[in-house]
Amino acid sequence: MQLLLKNTPVLKVNDDGTCEVLDLERLPFALRKANVTLAEFMEWAINRTLSIGRSYAKEILNTLRLSQNNRYAVFKACRGLSLEDSYWVKQEGDTQNWEDVNLFDNPLALFVTEVSLSGRNHHFKVQVDMRQTIHTPELTTLGASAKGWIRHEDGLYLHKVGKYELPACEILDALGIEHIPYMASTDDEINAYLSIERKEWIQGVEELIVNSKLFTSEDTALVTFEEFATFCSIYGLNPYEEAKKINRETYLKMQIADYILNNNDRHEQNWGFLMDNQTGKLIDFCPLFDHDHAFADYDQVLSQTTEENMTLYEAAKMAQSELELDLSILWKMECPKYLEHEQWEKVLERVEKIQI
Repeated sequence: MQLLLKNTPVLKVNDDGTCEVLDLERLPFALRKANVTLAEFMEWAINRTLSIGRSYAKEILNTLRLSQNNRYAVFKACRGLSLEDSYWVKQEGDTQNWEDVNLFDNPLALFVTEVSLSGRNHHFKVQVDMRQTIHTPELTTLGASAKGWIRHEDGLYLHKVGKYELPACEILDALGIEHIPYMASTDDEINAYLSIERKEWIQGVEELIVNSKLFTSEDTALVTFEEFATFCSIYGLNPYEEAKKINRETYLKMQIADYILNNNDRHEQNWGFLMDNQTGKLIDFCPLFDHDHAFADYDQVLSQTTEENMTLYEAAKMAQSELELDLSILWKMECPKYLEHEQWEKVLERVEKIQI
């Protein structure tokens, strides 16, 4: 078996369980070292696949007749293909190339999108030997909420439940903090994939389906902080200090953004960097994304992006003392749509606490 970056082999996994590094500079960051073990490769592979805790994960796996307990088997069944990057695996005897299998260009299996958004799977039947001919990113899309990829005329969009993405975008726009834009999904975009029951549930809990355009490509990959931290541990580096070296201002702005939004979900897979696939080098921070758990209704949220144990407030206060961003524009804004008045008042209180 070979691990490839597009059509370039970067690692070979031999039948005896040994691994041969073929292109060190373009290996995945979590594997970027001279000697890679089978256990390390398998851990990297498993971390690419959806968790059983994701909404409708069981339905997705059942539809494709894949194991709910063996994530490595899921990885092999879908060739490890993801929309986060251009890595994939080729088994002995596989004659396909990147152009044949990649998710960026090839039509996606829309019935899997339907399962991933609505949980509706009872009328689909998939033969085991057909699985690798089905192009779907749903087996390697991480996160807990129900979501699904839909191809529009101008590219791929991730649709998911998460109304708080919209006020978060409005606030980040006003502050000039770079982020992935989200929009409310239209009925025409989602009617084909949502069951009536699912739509009624979403309306009943006063939620919303939103979408964002894919920000990676065949040439630019996402490297999560989780992967980056693994790389740093290999070489005895401090990942937080190294992150600041890549772009200190962006790192500090993230602290301020997460406090103002009271975001309690900035875990190690929810921030990171962009990598140039041609060189294997990091370009910059990835724009901020995934704010559907923002506006938490409690104070003293702990930071997940600092080396020291501190609250979001403490991290933001430290960042603002250095950057001195003008946050006063938020005081001039109306309460964003989908936020309760009390939530907006809390946002403004947080601004006042750190405004210089």
